[in-house]
Amino acid sequence: EGTDFNTQGYFVYDSKKAGAATISHLRFGKNKIKSSYLITQANFVACHQYSLIKRFDILDSAMEGAVFLLNSVHPADQIWSKLPLPLQETIVKKKIRFYVIDAYHVAKEVGMGNRINTIMQTCFFFIAGILPADEAIAAIKNAIRKTYSKKGEAMVLKNFEAVDKTIEHLVEVKVPAQVVT
Repeated sequence: EGTDFNTQGYFVYDSKKAGAATISHLRFGKNKIKSSYLITQANFVACHQYSLIKRFDILDSAMEGAVFLLNSVHPADQIWSKLPLPLQETIVKKKIRFYVIDAYHVAKEVGMGNRINTIMQTCFFFIAGILPADEAIAAIKNAIRKTYSKKGEAMVLKNFEAVDKTIEHLVEVKVPAQVVT
């Protein structure tokens, strides 16, 4: 909303949700999108649940030079050694830019429990550059006001605070030239 971008979204998920992953295939662009639903060459990959990096080849579809965003309790200065070796190898080989945030920490800090959707969405728009950062943040806050105003101003303000804190906690990880065991 609020832009002249076209979008396409397709979501693959297990309706039972017991330990399953949801994979979102999203496209944004100025031109009309006429494409298959599944993305096989992604320029942005995000993993909202750290445990999934051990269960899936998260970066299989990542293009060379793509961005990888990981939600993790491990701080940026320790995260590299916590990644599985195949994931490290892919990041190095594909020259992937790597970002990390502890979205659960941010959510708890602002009183949102374990709700991280607003935080991860903010990371995406801040990193992806679809809109200039200040426009993206304003658009996110406008959407928050529309979505949560019926739940009260306190809920709106918690989400606003989460957006602001997200940028403070989002860190780009310096990718080493090689894997670390």
